[in-house]
Amino acid sequence: MEEKKNDLKEDKKVDTKQEAKKETKKEVKTNEVKKEEPKFQKVDKKEAKKKENSKKEGKEVAKKTWIPTVISVVIVLLVAALLTVMIVTSSAPKKSLDALLTNLKAGDFEKAQQYLSGDTNLSTDDLDQETQKLLFDKLNWKIDKVTETDENNATIEVEITTKDFQTIVNNYMKKALDAVKGAITGGDSTESFSSQDFENYFIEELKDEGIETTTVTTTVNAVKEGKEWKIVSDESLVKALLPGLEETVDSLS
Repeated sequence: MEEKKNDLKEDKKVDTKQEAKKETKKEVKTNEVKKEEPKFQKVDKKEAKKKENSKKEGKEVAKKTWIPTVISVVIVLLVAALLTVMIVTSSAPKKSLDALLTNLKAGDFEKAQQYLSGDTNLSTDDLDQETQKLLFDKLNWKIDKVTETDENNATIEVEITTKDFQTIVNNYMKKALDAVKGAITGGDSTESFSSQDFENYFIEELKDEGIETTTVTTTVNAVKEGKEWKIVSDESLVKALLPGLEETVDSLS
């Protein structure tokens, strides 16, 4: 009987040990599960941060894209406003002066006449087409400022560069006088010279590439006749287009 009791006790001990082992295994498993939970939490936090960062980056990209767009739109509006003011206040007188000088440079005095005010007449029978083209073939200009003083009047500040007519006239007069003197000393009559001969001397000087140019800064006047702006052919314009000519003629007279 005692042996049976002992056997039962040992069986109970074995069972108790086995149950203890099972409980230990359960605790280990539960601990493993508990340890694994924070891992899932950490992963979720990282993903959340990534999402937040992506949202921030998206906002920054959006800012970077719309800021230059706004700036470019503002610049376009400012330029458009500036151009509008320039066109309204200065385009018509400027165009008339540009057209006048362009046709003079081309030797087309008839078209240039359309842009002059009053009774000013550029056409002349004394100069042929070749001479007219040579007069202003070196003509260049730069319009600095246009001011409309009122609805019908404007002033134009312009730099005009063209041949030095003082040198041209002086050289021409020297050639003409030398020819006349030579004819007289040679016993020839001055009647042997025609107007074409003297014009040829003048053309030779106009063709001379050694003649330097000169620049005159002046203020040109413009008036509105009807709906069109015309350039006033006054002393300031003539002196700018034919620099030195008036002074040379005055000295000869």
